[in-house]
Order: sequence, then C-alpha cells, then structure tokens
Amino acid sequence: MSGAFAALPAIVVTRVRVALMYRTNSIVLGVAALVQILLVNAVWTAAYRSGAGAGAPPLETLLVYVTLAGLHSWLLADSVISDVQDRVVKGTFLFDLVRPVGFLTQMAAQQTGYAASVLLFMLPALPVVLLGGALSPPDGTVAGLAYPLSLGLGFLVHTLISVLIGLSAFWTIKLEGIGYVYRYLSQFMAGAFAPLSMFPGWLAGVADVLPFQAMTYVPVAIYVGELTGNALVEALAVQVGWLVVLILMALVVWRRAVRKVVVQGG
Repeated sequence: MSGAFAALPAIVVTRVRVALMYRTNSIVLGVAALVQILLVNAVWTAAYRSGAGAGAPPLETLLVYVTLAGLHSWLLADSVISDVQDRVVKGTFLFDLVRPVGFLTQMAAQQTGYAASVLLFMLPALPVVLLGGALSPPDGTVAGLAYPLSLGLGFLVHTLISVLIGLSAFWTIKLEGIGYVYRYLSQFMAGAFAPLSMFPGWLAGVADVLPFQAMTYVPVAIYVGELTGNALVEALAVQVGWLVVLILMALVVWRRAVRKVVVQGG
C-alpha cells in the first residue's frame, strides 16, 4: 500500500513534464485565460459606470471576485476527461487494472498534475493579473484560513465530476461534445463570471442544487467576505456533502464500467 501511494507523486510530476514539453500550448491557454480575466473586469467596470451596479456588491469587491474566479477557471480548465476517453478507446486502461494504484486514484493524481502545471505557468502571469485585474488580501483571518480549505474541496469536486464524465466513455466512446458542454456550463454555473448571489432568483435556485458552486463560487465568496459565520460553515458542509456523493457515484460507475468490459470481452 505504501508503495502504491509512493507512486502518486511520480504521476503528478509526469503530468507536469508533459505540460512543459508542450509549453507553447500551455502558454497560449494561459494568455487566453488572462484575456478572459481582463475582459470580464472591463465589462463589469463599464457596467457599473453606466449605473448597472445598483444594489450589487461594491465594484472593488466584484472585481476582486471575478479576477480570482478567473484564476480558478484557469486552474480547473483542464481535466482528465480526455485521458480517460483515450485509455478507453485504445484499450490501455486494461493495464491500469493490474497496477498497484487504483484507476480512480490514478486519475486524481493526473488531475493534480494538471493543476500543478497550470500553477507553474500561472506564477509569471500574476503580475499582469495584478496590473490589469484586481486582487487584495482575504477578508480577514477566518477567510484566509477557510479559503484554501474550500479551494481544496472545490478541486476535489471538479476532479470527481471530470472522472465521472470520463467514465461515461465506457458507454459513449467519444466525449468531445460532453467535455465542451461541461467546461462552459460548469464555468458559468460555478460563478466564474459573476457571483451566484447576483443571479436572478430562478437561475440562482438552479445553481444551488448543482455541484458546480463548490468549485469556484464558494471558495471565492469566502475569500472576498461574501460568506461569513453560519453561511460559511454551511457552504463548507455543502462542499463536503457533494464530495461524499461524488465519491460514492464514482465508485458505483467504475464498478459497472469494469463489469461491462468483462462482458464485452467474453
């Protein structure tokens, strides 16, 4: 067991090395993320100047929110969906079944490697974000302590959803369309472009029953002080609840996927 867990850092490092091999692609994605952050900041600034910000959070708070949310979107932009699909199509996942590290654990390590590679390319871009966007320290000590915890939970939720979508390749084979829908839908419903508290009533209600809020809105809202006290505790509890539900779902789907492969193999 200890040997299996010792292999996880190697998987993460390998994924980072792949990103460095294709660093031009990683840089282009990073530039695209920066452009998105700057454009969203510009749109909200123009909207507030035209008087559209009545009853909304102060512009400074909103700009911090959308800037940090944009960085979150960049961090969660890549996923293991294409990896799982590729392994299913080529049949190489069969080798994963006999490895000491479980398939789902491998995918979690792969996703961590994605995030680590993004962080590597994100660091040089932070000065540009600070100049063109807006960032400030967390809203107090509690927010500063709760934010990384919430961010970690949100990352795990994203990883599990990605794994679940990837596992659907055992039935659908191709996932490009589903992957695109997930990426853009999750960004919007996670509050990447505006806090969920600014959504219209019916749309906010939809977002409340989906797990995407746990990925971006909750940690960023904690950071800027929108969620405090009981609301903060409840938000963390929702994140943990989704994490438990998604873990159980992933285990069930994985077992059915393996059973399906055995049946197909005769």
